[in-house]
Amino acid sequence: MKRRDFMRLSASASGLLLCGGVRLALAQQHMSGPFWLFIEARGGWDPTSFCDPKGFGLGVNGDINNYDQNDIGQIGNIRYAPPPDSFANDNTLFSNEDFFQAHFERLLVINGINYQTNSHAVGRAAGWTGSRTLDYPSIAALIAAENAADLSLPFVANSSGSSSKTNGLVPQTIVRGGDLNAIREIAFPNRTNVGQTNQYHSDNVRSLIDAASASRRQRQFTEQRLLRLQQALAKHDAARNRDVASLSDFVSRLGSTSAPNAYVASRNNARNLFNQAQTAFAAFEAGAAATAQIDIGGFDTHNDHDARQYPRLMDLQAAVDNIIDDAMARGIGDNMIIVMASDFARTNRYNNDNGKDHWSHTSMMIWGAPAFFQGDRVVGATDDLQRSLTVNPNTLALDINGVELTPPVATQPRWNRPEPWCGR
Repeated sequence: MKRRDFMRLSASASGLLLCGGVRLALAQQHMSGPFWLFIEARGGWDPTSFCDPKGFGLGVNGDINNYDQNDIGQIGNIRYAPPPDSFANDNTLFSNEDFFQAHFERLLVINGINYQTNSHAVGRAAGWTGSRTLDYPSIAALIAAENAADLSLPFVANSSGSSSKTNGLVPQTIVRGGDLNAIREIAFPNRTNVGQTNQYHSDNVRSLIDAASASRRQRQFTEQRLLRLQQALAKHDAARNRDVASLSDFVSRLGSTSAPNAYVASRNNARNLFNQAQTAFAAFEAGAAATAQIDIGGFDTHNDHDARQYPRLMDLQAAVDNIIDDAMARGIGDNMIIVMASDFARTNRYNNDNGKDHWSHTSMMIWGAPAFFQGDRVVGATDDLQRSLTVNPNTLALDINGVELTPPVATQPRWNRPEPWCGR
């Protein structure tokens, strides 16, 4: 089954995507959800260290993991890995048990997705666009284009690349560090400095300027006789007023973001991911965005795998745990879907440097309210050598006669397809 089709089917069943070419964005001026938060674990995570556990005795040489199979935990229908033996007595780290015990009821785990690549760029495209062809837009961009194309910040991202391409379907707003100052300048053009309230013009003078501008636009509208151009001018005014209001709201909310909990604040990578989510939440609450993509790096563990991979996984899960708690406290948690994925997985054995290399058979995790999908559920699986098993495309149950979950190399998308040559 094509993963793009799988995601579209899931969304359609929940009423998240609109069909028949009808675009909600044309009729709305404020995005009310559902909001999609995509979290990218850059470098290639190891599902056998969290949501697709194996243990001693499995893998190529029986060394796929450094933990005992008898220590694998389960809550509801979801099995999760214990810490590797080197961390078994470390009570200072967050744990898989903490995460899955807290969130299993709203969690969908998809195991055994075969990206069919060990290339970082292709793997990122496969996970976030549903195709191993690098020319396709991301799922985040597709959702934003369908539900919020006319908004000021329909798709907010922490970085650009093959995992967050838009192909011109919708503008992508990169918001990090100094980028936020540019947005502040647009939202408050009368301020002399983005960090201050000093203004170029007094409120009285600004009111006169706004009144003169409105009068000029009204005169242009009245003098225009073509209905099509009248409609275009009206849409321009509406969009301008809406965008200024939503951007101002977005910037104002950036100044009142939540603080991470003590554990996340003490872990640099976890704190960074939480802070990225705060920017996304500000855009969601302002009604300016439909989707956001944030990321955490450090998963490309070709050496010292256990020592490097497990703490980074715990940074990811601790941050997501805090992000979920914050979303619920803000009142947007029941109206949000969180998708977690990575470039690919790690090999089913350790190399000579105690690391793990690139492996195409990987997993995804999706968190959301019951209104969107059934939680406490696992779709797909891998065998004892961490190779993808096939599933029934209708029931999604394991089926030896079923299909493999894999993104195909698709044909060239029509928005990039060159026109045919019309020579003599």
